[in-house]
Amino acid sequence: METTQEKEILQNLRTQLGEEIIRESRMAPDSPVIKVSKEKLIDALKILVENHEARLCTISAVDNGLDFELIYHMSIKGFIIHVKTSVMKEESKISSITGIIPGAMTVEREIWDLFQIEFDGISDPRPLILPKEWRENKVAPLRKPMGGIVAEYQKPTVETLMEQGQVFTMPSTVKTNRENMQLPEVQTTMNRPEALKEIQEVARLVKFDEKVGYNWHKKKLRY
Repeated sequence: METTQEKEILQNLRTQLGEEIIRESRMAPDSPVIKVSKEKLIDALKILVENHEARLCTISAVDNGLDFELIYHMSIKGFIIHVKTSVMKEESKISSITGIIPGAMTVEREIWDLFQIEFDGISDPRPLILPKEWRENKVAPLRKPMGGIVAEYQKPTVETLMEQGQVFTMPSTVKTNRENMQLPEVQTTMNRPEALKEIQEVARLVKFDEKVGYNWHKKKLRY
């Protein structure tokens, strides 16, 4: 059950961030999580710090294969709220929060060393755990190879499905035979753009594109 303090904090975040909150969940019954884009992370933390005197406990980093997940654990008079964001591996860069929470510098440097996530604007970017040469020339110890849930042999099938709305096209011989027999044209996503658009919208709605790591702009998987 939400306490008065929790309701006030969450309502303040919802009011000020609105649709910028991607998702709300809970780590535990009394431990709410809000997810925001990395562009809105500092705005969310600033609300907690300036309006509710929140303090940073620590930052957790998780390598999900395709993206990094950063979780900022904030304490407000004994109440813990978690602010989560994602960083694409292709970018591996996010703004430092040391401008509003100077004490975050140590954990940001640690995450930079272990996951190779650059914190833009950090006041002291020197390596904390690893030697400078390691950061420049070697893969970070906790950074996984780029990868997702689609196996190598499945990639062409998934990419074709996302781009065309179907996996198999009708062979030209079959199409010719149907025309000779004066059979009606088979309706598919290849000749019905509105059907393809609908399938792609469903893929976005259920976040299938995010789950498999599909890049709509490049029309291919990200790995």
